Amino acid sequence: MSQQTIKDRYQRALGYIVTEFGGRQKALNAARRTLGYYYPGQNVTKDAAQRTIAHGNVLASLIYDAD
Repeated sequence: MSQQTIKDRYQRALGYIVTEFGGRQKALNAARRTLGYYYPGQNVTKDAAQRTIAHGNVLASLIYDAD
């Protein structure tokens, strides 16, 4: 499991993208609340309630929008 920190221009952590087993990625805000998931097999991004919000990986935009 790897983690990428998403920071603003002042180097403050806005959130994290965690790559889980099987390639699934999870977006977390700075307080580590789940914002959504990216499923590479389906090539879709879903929100925390499992509703499809985009085709492709847009997890970083979920983090920026949550701020």
